[in-house]
Amino acid sequence: KIVVLFSVVIFVLLAVVEVPLGEVASPPANKHQIQAELETGNRPIPEMPDLAGVYFYQGLRHYDLGQWEEAITAFKEAIRIRPDSEVTFFSLGIAYSRLEIWEEALASFTRAVEIDPDYAEAYLGIGIAFGMLGWDEVALQALEKAIRIKPKYAQAHYALGLTYLKLGDKNSALKELRILKTLDQNLADELIRFINN
Repeated sequence: KIVVLFSVVIFVLLAVVEVPLGEVASPPANKHQIQAELETGNRPIPEMPDLAGVYFYQGLRHYDLGQWEEAITAFKEAIRIRPDSEVTFFSLGIAYSRLEIWEEALASFTRAVEIDPDYAEAYLGIGIAFGMLGWDEVALQALEKAIRIKPKYAQAHYALGLTYLKLGDKNSALKELRILKTLDQNLADELIRFINN
């Protein structure tokens, strides 16, 4: 049951990634177009008009194609050139999460919040990574921090509810459910399903 719980949490993390990564560079219409862009390469994104932006953009394209190792390589190159990009560290953390390399994901998300202490999505990543590593109490702290930064962050409330369930605290999970019902009914329905099992 616990493995299923955190598989769902991972899905939530990966689903929430589409928004932050999509805000940086809009994805092309299809995978063939993405592959063509990668082959012609070297297209920086407006927010990073240097070589770091080129590597970051390539990382996004590889990510869109499900090429996690290649995305990691590209994100690392972008970081080598521009080590102060919280979005690149966050993206690197997501790519590591896809490969279930939780220690590296945690390090990447942590670096993102060191650069931007108000990066709620990175705190969600930290919480999930700690949960996957079995450090549930620390996971709670990271998820609570995400919610303090962004009180209506449905995915963080959902992950917090699942973490409370994992720790056997059904009352706190029900509290998160009440909040979640006002934010995202689909996630609330998912949490109800786990609470009732």
